[in-house]
This record gives sequence, C-alpha cells and structure tokens, in this order.
Amino acid sequence: MLSFLLYISAGAPFPGCKGGTLEGCPSTVNCSVHYLQQSIDHFNWAAPLGNATHTTFSQRFFVNTQWWDKDNNGPVFFYFGNEDNVELYVNHTGLMWESAAEFGAMLVFGEHRYYGTSMPFTPNTLGCMNFLTMEQAMADMAYLIDHLREEWGTAESAFVGFGGSYGGMLGSWFRVHYPNAIDGVIAASAPIWSFAGLHPAYDYNAFNQGVTFDASAAGGAPGGDACKTNLKAAWPRILAAGESESGRQTLHEAFRTCSVPRPKSSEVDDAYAILQWAQGPWGNMAMGNYPYASTYLMHGLSLLPPWPVRVACNHLAFDAATASDKQLFEGVRAAVAVQYNNTGDVQCFNITHQLAVDAARPRKMTSPPQHSARPHSRAAQAGGHFRSPSTDRCVGDWGYQWCTEMTQPFTQGTEKDMFYCPPDVNCSEWTLDTGGCEYTWGIAPRPEWARVALGGKRIASSSNIVFSNGLQDPWHGGGVLTNLTDSVLAVIIPNGAHHIDLMFSDPADAAYPDIGWAREFERTQMRRWVDEHRKKRKAALCA
Repeated sequence: MLSFLLYISAGAPFPGCKGGTLEGCPSTVNCSVHYLQQSIDHFNWAAPLGNATHTTFSQRFFVNTQWWDKDNNGPVFFYFGNEDNVELYVNHTGLMWESAAEFGAMLVFGEHRYYGTSMPFTPNTLGCMNFLTMEQAMADMAYLIDHLREEWGTAESAFVGFGGSYGGMLGSWFRVHYPNAIDGVIAASAPIWSFAGLHPAYDYNAFNQGVTFDASAAGGAPGGDACKTNLKAAWPRILAAGESESGRQTLHEAFRTCSVPRPKSSEVDDAYAILQWAQGPWGNMAMGNYPYASTYLMHGLSLLPPWPVRVACNHLAFDAATASDKQLFEGVRAAVAVQYNNTGDVQCFNITHQLAVDAARPRKMTSPPQHSARPHSRAAQAGGHFRSPSTDRCVGDWGYQWCTEMTQPFTQGTEKDMFYCPPDVNCSEWTLDTGGCEYTWGIAPRPEWARVALGGKRIASSSNIVFSNGLQDPWHGGGVLTNLTDSVLAVIIPNGAHHIDLMFSDPADAAYPDIGWAREFERTQMRRWVDEHRKKRKAALCA
C-alpha cells in the first residue's frame, strides 16, 4: 500500500489522461506499425488447403520505443491480442503505457490471427477457418517474440506479458506452454476456468449470476434488490402482453417500438423478441460497470455512463407488484436505453431488425450469450453463439472459436439470476447441442479441450502469472480467485469491472483504492520478474 501511495503522490505518468474516454492518453499514434510473415499452419509441413503458393500471412504488431532503455536491456511489455482489432488494446491498455518509463520498457502489441488486418485468407476461400485455433495463435506469438529477440535487439531483455479477457486467457496459457518465451504474465479478467468437465466443476450459471449481482443491493444497485426483482417479473408480463391487441399496443408505447408488435405466429414472435432485446445489454453493462464513463465496451462509438448498471437500475427502483404493465415496461425500456440509446438520438426502436443485425455481426468473447429469438430453441442451451452460415467470410469470430475449442457453457433463467426461463425448459441444466455449430460452421465442438490440452485447473506447476478479477465483472466466476502457488497469484478487485486494472488511470479511480492497489501489486510482480530474469542472465554470463 505504501508503494501505491508513493506512486500516486509522485503523479501518474500521463496526468491529463482520462481512462474512460482516452482523452489525453497515448495511443496508436504513438506507435510504429510492423508486419511479420507467419506460417498459416505451424504444425504441418503440407501446404495449407493444398495451396503451395499461399502458406503465410502478415501478422500486424504495434511498437513503442519512446521509453525503452536499450543500452541496459530494458524489458519488453508484450500484449497478447484478443479476438478483435489490436488497436483497441493499444489504445486502452494503460498499465503498459503508465509503467513503461519506470521499467525502461519497449511496448509491443501483437494482433491475433484472423482479426484486425492479420488475415490468413481472403473471403470465399473454402476451408479458410481451419487455422483459427488457440495453438496456432500461441505459435504466432512465440514466433513474434523470437523475431523481436533476433531482429530488434531484445535478446537479453525480459519479456512481460499482458492480456485482458480472452487475451488474458491466451497469455496465461502461453506462459504455461512457452515458459522459455515469456517471463511472466498479467492475466486480467481471464476466465480460464469457465469450461465444462473441470474439477471442481464450473458453475454454468456463474456469468448470469454475476450480472444479477451488479443489479442487486449487494452490487451497489439503487433501490435495493428492486432492479433484479422487477426484471425477473417483467419477462412473463411482456409475453402475456403479446397475447392481446391491447397488450401489444402497450408494448409498442412503453418500449417505443417503431411499429406495433405483430400477433404471435409460427413465423414471428415479436413479444419474445422484445424480451430478448431487453435482456441483451445487461451483460455488456455489467462488464463495463466502471466508476467512470467509458467507450471501451462500446468500441469507441459511444459512451456508457459511470456505473451503467446502477444508472439503468435507477429506472427500476419501484415495486413491480403494484406497478401497471406500462409502468414496468417503461422502466425496463429506460434501463436498457442506457446502452441502446446512450447518445439520445434514437426516436424509436426497430427491435427485430436490431436483433437480426446483432446476430449477423461477428461475435466476441465479451459478447454476452446471445440466445435464440424463439423461446423453445435448443440454441439457447448450447451457448447461443450461433448465426447464419458464415464460413465464407474468413474473418475471426468468437462463434467459431466457441464451436471449436472455447466452448464455455452458460445457463440462464435459474432461481439465482434475473433472466427468463421458458416454462417447459430446465434452465439449470446445460446440454451441448452441436446442431448450431454444424449449421453455422460445419464443425462440432470439443468441450473437453480446455481441460485436456490447455491445462484445465492443473496449472500450479507453472509460475509467474497474476490472475486479476473484478467482482463487478460477471466473468469473475470463471476466473482464478485464489493463489495457486507463491508465484501464481490471484488479485480480487471488489470495485473492478472487466480488466479495469489494465486500463489507463482515471480521476474517478481515486475513490476506489482497490483499483490502484491492484495495479501496484501487479507492478511489484513485474519488478520481481524482470529482476529474476536479469539475475539469471547475469549468472549465465558468469558461468
């Protein structure tokens, strides 16, 4: 704690930087952009897809050397890219930027294959998705680190890894599989234990319980538990309203839909679509439940307000039991408009169109489970990461990764969460239905892969990993929450949402010392790793 207070008193490295909006913060404009030719298939000698003229692709990476102490073999801070354009993480990973001057570090941000501009294939290449695997991505990073050692003068430098969310999962597994390449990893909000078949077992309802926590008194929501209670009460009342003409008119007025919902038929169920739409943003708002306004979960397109779940729950701080349907529905609409209409520009909501557009977008791990718009679809029990056939796109998609190796199970609608459960479904059980994956991608998942090939819960033989988790982040239920050894450590951030510790410091952080403490704890481990590396290199030279 003393070192954290000294760090604050000395002043943050970028005093004008606001972590939520990135105003005054360094970004991609402070970096140079580079490319490395990577093998499309690191593990076979035959030409990928039988095409001997196309065996490599260009992996993009960003570099900043402004603070690098090359003469004294300053360390390399290396970011493991996520399932997205790596520029998002260059611009938001403030822990790296804010620590660079102290450590004399080079900053490197490696882009994940199939995302951003690091595309192995052009669209409409038959079989193009075959090489989007965790193993291929880790091999890319290993070659990139080797390239930096051989070509950038970092052969004697310590390498410290960083990753948030899927990037944190990738980074921690990389430390397990390639301990020679990386000296330690900060793995923030990395739910590596959110898979089936683990021992002890993962609670498949953990994510949605985490969302519900944020909407409760325990999570800081105004009005006690009214928010989560009212949402749970709203779902069947929305469906009941869809059964009558007057009810559909109430739905139209209360939810400000662009047209009156249609009667239910074998082809449409507009009331259920409204229900799904109203459930949709809560997971995203929970992940982005930061104490400051932030663009991160909105991909820079708009701002979520400070504590967005609490702002949303303000609209539901009443007793649903005594409220009319219209009052309850208006409260739900105002709550979800915190995300859906955070610009204030939306005059009406075209809900069925929005659901269709959302379903067609490539998925991210941070995309909350997206369930079918029909209540009896088995896709809801298979995780919900399905959409129309997409294999011709040849673009990274978490739906594909979910359907291969990253099969994270979810349940919703249990007694412990605030979401809807159809009356004829056992929502406490999860059964893998491969139909959606076979339809969308032509593949079947391997739900045991994280346990068999990536270490499962047996990673205590590794070292130098910090797993951090914020209790406001619904992914924490699948994270490492206790120390495994004296160097595989867990950090809990009670007021933290999705990898807030990796973000730039923000003036609002000052009210929550657990956030600053977590960052300084991580710097302490980084110092130890760099020092250990230097001692080992010195001993090797003297041998």
